[in-house]
Amino acid sequence: MTATFAAKPLATFETLPAMEQTSAREWLISRARAEAAPAFVTLHAPSFAFQTPGGGENQLIQTARHLEALGVDLRLFSSWTDRLAESKILHLFGMSQEGLELARIARKQGVKVVLSPICWLEPGALFALANSRARGAWHAAKWSLKGIIPRIRGWRDELIALSDAILPNSHSEAAQLQRFFRADPTRIHVVPNGVDPRFAKADAGLFANPSDEDFILYVGRIEPRKNVLALIHAAKAIKKPLVIIGAAPSREADYLARCRSAGQGFTTWIDAFEHDDPRLAAAYAAARVFALPSWFETPGLAALEAALAGTAVVLTPHGCTREYFGDRVEYARPDRPQEIIDALERAWHDGPRPGLRSLVAEHYPWTVVAKRTAEAYEHVMR
Repeated sequence: MTATFAAKPLATFETLPAMEQTSAREWLISRARAEAAPAFVTLHAPSFAFQTPGGGENQLIQTARHLEALGVDLRLFSSWTDRLAESKILHLFGMSQEGLELARIARKQGVKVVLSPICWLEPGALFALANSRARGAWHAAKWSLKGIIPRIRGWRDELIALSDAILPNSHSEAAQLQRFFRADPTRIHVVPNGVDPRFAKADAGLFANPSDEDFILYVGRIEPRKNVLALIHAAKAIKKPLVIIGAAPSREADYLARCRSAGQGFTTWIDAFEHDDPRLAAAYAAARVFALPSWFETPGLAALEAALAGTAVVLTPHGCTREYFGDRVEYARPDRPQEIIDALERAWHDGPRPGLRSLVAEHYPWTVVAKRTAEAYEHVMR
């Protein structure tokens, strides 16, 4: 291990130096344009990832910034200038065939591979979100069979097998990786998703509320997996204002049009904020309820942020949400419209559950994420 990384032993992680005072976007641009110098850790995300950034992209940026605060020498991978052989560790964020090709090269060159899969397989979602019922049934059956027949293998299996360390965001995701991809449990290091402490200090007054009424808030991509249309119908059913902050991927233009049509008269649409824009934190603090009735979440970074801002939260039960939030949020299944309505009404009237904010503050700061990630790096380098 290089002196740069070893200079900060794990025992000192609790007293971190102040992080560089730049926005996430400024940090990303500076690291992407940095001179191609060798680094101990090279980070990679699929080349299309930041076209419509979401939770996975934010996970990469925040993990990287807090690793740097610990003294970890890292850089963002550039296919034009970087040579993997100059690093000791290749850390892949997300599962992609692009990442698989790099993992193959890294292993041949003696570079350790660390994988943050950011992966969840939900049979109901596979069926519901397919282009047709027949295709949905095929996808659901394929993954069900894969869970019981070891011989059915694909590119994800190879990527998992090439990884020296696998960093799922939850124990339930780890169990899925073992079930579907035969992940070696000795290589698994559970690293949770994180949240910035600044959301606990959000100033609701900075959010320009389009009306003086309380409102339900959604933050995220506008796409079928997030079940935004169902949320719009539920908000309409209980006659509550809805604020939606986010953008739709280009492929979801038709879905966005349907959502806008359904939300006429009570829904306010706001383009996605940069993640560290104070207006985003202010929106969480100003909202009466934050809702994310998706087909699955792992666990939804926006849900962590809203909870830390002191907002009542309604979540999907699919994914690893219960592992993170326990009984401190309201749950609603995405395919049960009445459950979404009932959960919104309970959250609206009851407010945030006791202990939600302190739970998130104690267990999910990015400093914890960085510490566990660095421990995984040290483990693979022994």
